[in-house]
Amino acid sequence: MTPSALHTLRETIRQLPVTAPPAPWVLVTQRAAGSLLEVGFDRDAELLMVTSSAGRSVIDCVTGEKIARDYTEEVESDRYLEAEGIGPLAGKTIAMSGINGGSLPLGSDDGWCVHNVTLAWPEQHLLLVEPGSWLHGAEHNRPATFYKLAIEYDCRAFGFSYSGRTLVIASSCDLLIYRRGV
Repeated sequence: MTPSALHTLRETIRQLPVTAPPAPWVLVTQRAAGSLLEVGFDRDAELLMVTSSAGRSVIDCVTGEKIARDYTEEVESDRYLEAEGIGPLAGKTIAMSGINGGSLPLGSDDGWCVHNVTLAWPEQHLLLVEPGSWLHGAEHNRPATFYKLAIEYDCRAFGFSYSGRTLVIASSCDLLIYRRGV
């Protein structure tokens, strides 16, 4: 990418207003999640495991309901980026993304993708790019249709479930979950 095109893209991102994702995405839940450490999706269902300094929980990403909660253990971030499931995820080891690294899927099979762009540290601009588009596409005469979902200062995780139908933004104290149909 040429320096001029990179400057233009940075200015476009900087000036873009924060907005909710477009249809077919809908907000399922927005919750306070104090001292959030990590999140991770089940591979078989739209269930999100959340760990915080106060314990573990499981959120159903279809309804937004917290369906399991464990207050009994003091949870620390796992350097292996895994957590033992509880409730409907009991007996499973969930790959986690958060304070110590890791990653959620950054794209869906049908072409949606996300980018975490730092223009001026510590601001992280969280972008959702539509299928058929490409963040750097303007330089190659391809459409560049994307949305700024948030500006975070402590983003712990940002990405999709394994099916690509759920999108999560997890910061140190907030959790947003978006969902779309098939």
